Amino acid sequence: MSKNASREATQDKILETVIDILREVPLSKITVAEISRRANINRKTFYKYFDTPTQVLLVRLEDKILSEILYDLTQQTCDPVGHTLDVTNHKQTKIVLNVLIRYREAITAAYQNAGGLDFELFDDFLARLRRDWLPFKNCHTTEQKFVANILSQMLIKLMVDWLTADVLLPVPQLLHRADILFKTSISDLNQPQNR
Repeated sequence: MSKNASREATQDKILETVIDILREVPLSKITVAEISRRANINRKTFYKYFDTPTQVLLVRLEDKILSEILYDLTQQTCDPVGHTLDVTNHKQTKIVLNVLIRYREAITAAYQNAGGLDFELFDDFLARLRRDWLPFKNCHTTEQKFVANILSQMLIKLMVDWLTADVLLPVPQLLHRADILFKTSISDLNQPQNR
């Protein structure tokens, strides 16, 4: 196993351990000693990669989610790796949502730990989606960029609300709500302003 693969495997093991412990105790109660014991690593190994248990979620979880989204998009849509993710494309959005469902427990724990405010995971997630996949690359005018920005922010807000709800709404219903939200917002943006 290469050094890079070994490092990735260790970080994944730490992440999986944190997610497992989250089923028993809140994030604020998780200690590095407990993670190290359960992951069968020493504390020094933990600190080689992360400063705190929270950082495991905010750094490694984000990387894992984004890499799985990219992999699943590539595999299921048969598009090249650099293909743009369009938030209004249901097939692509379902892929994103299904990856998020896999990590719902960890995402919810990180969100609750942040008090629901300024959720760093989704701030970074949105920034990376904008940079890598959202249709900003195809936007040429300021108005197009503005609309793409609003659509992406609305989708992220909708996803956070959906993931942290007590009962998970089925993906088709979430997509229907997103469609209504997008269509209403676009029509509002296109209305002439009364001055």
